[in-house]
Amino acid sequence: MNLWIVDAFASKPFHGNPAAVALVNQFPEDLVCQNIAAEMNLSETVFVKKLADNQFHIRWFTPTVEIDLCGHGTLAASHVLHEQGMFTEKEIVFESLSGPLRVTNNHPDYTLDFPAKSHHTEFHITPDVLNHFGPINGAALYGDDLVIEASSDDLVKNLKPDFTLIESMPCHSVIYTAKSEGSSYDFISRFFNPKQGIKEDPVTGFSHCILAPYWSAKLNKEEMLAYQASKRGGTIHINLKGKRVFLTGKAVTTFEGRFLVHG
Repeated sequence: MNLWIVDAFASKPFHGNPAAVALVNQFPEDLVCQNIAAEMNLSETVFVKKLADNQFHIRWFTPTVEIDLCGHGTLAASHVLHEQGMFTEKEIVFESLSGPLRVTNNHPDYTLDFPAKSHHTEFHITPDVLNHFGPINGAALYGDDLVIEASSDDLVKNLKPDFTLIESMPCHSVIYTAKSEGSSYDFISRFFNPKQGIKEDPVTGFSHCILAPYWSAKLNKEEMLAYQASKRGGTIHINLKGKRVFLTGKAVTTFEGRFLVHG
């Protein structure tokens, strides 16, 4: 199968979040998809099947599991479809485990129309977690994903994550965030998900489906600029409209080739 690697939420190579994208006529068996994702060993490998003009079915795999929503993988797939001449209208639709997802093409920018996730419950921080993450302003659980708000953006930038501790916590992932100080960004974040094979994700669209309503309520803003402060780093433009969040970013193709699957 043809395969591309794309740096998503990046305007130049070796930044943002790399995703592998495979365009297929039919999806391989689930185990084959999972084995390919493990072989690629990126935070996401994306499989895209054409259903009709400007309509596709998309699936996302980490090195260990299939997931139900992925922002950077969707952005990467949209960029490949544009480059291959298959994104022929202003908007395309991806059928997914999270329902229909629309992407608008304003090349070099792409805007993802994703569900906002605002429902949450309070989370009790244990002393060992508090000791690791430093002074915090609060914590909340959004389904299986935990948001921890640090008291300063320096704490987020400088954290050396204890993945053994994070993996032991009663959540799938930890989103560590803070209001940005002294920059053009509204907030910054980092994303840890060792339980699903991703120790630290470089730039995460999914987490901003949570962070958009979280920070919108705190900052009283619907349009925001976010930075994910991983080693690679990446910028996401956010526009929150009710129950939908629009995430805009760029992408760069860094690799094109063929994946040879035998048996």
